[in-house]
Amino acid sequence: MLVDEQFLPAAVKLIGSAQRSISISTFKAEITTRPRGRKLYNLFDVLFDRARAGVDVRFLINRVTRKGSVPISNLYAINTIPKHGIAVRTLPHDRCCHAKLIIVDSSAAILGSHNLSVKSCHNNFEVSYMHRDGYMVHIIQRVFDTVWSAGFVV
Repeated sequence: MLVDEQFLPAAVKLIGSAQRSISISTFKAEITTRPRGRKLYNLFDVLFDRARAGVDVRFLINRVTRKGSVPISNLYAINTIPKHGIAVRTLPHDRCCHAKLIIVDSSAAILGSHNLSVKSCHNNFEVSYMHRDGYMVHIIQRVFDTVWSAGFVV
């Protein structure tokens, strides 16, 4: 169980351990170097490093629309993440991507309420859970893969 600020160090460590693949799904991504966002920025640095090392990284996120329900920080993330060799997709028909998942090498997964945002990692009450059970992680990966295959390439 990863409560509140326990999430970020565990997520960084898990992402840093990736050898083959990383699959991420989030409602909100906030890439910032402001003082409160530096620890979160470290997660993205590690993610970008793994992509440069040849790890297949897939990132599912909400597209910013005129409806205004999606955080504007996603626009920056959607424009920045692919520059680091990471595939980014959004859901079809403006379907909301609310699932928060990090899956590494189909062997470990974190799922829960944490977005990849400063407030989620520092202010909000959040709970996520790390799974290492092979069967459960396999099912989580299959769900991600199904949604990913229906998504729009950014």
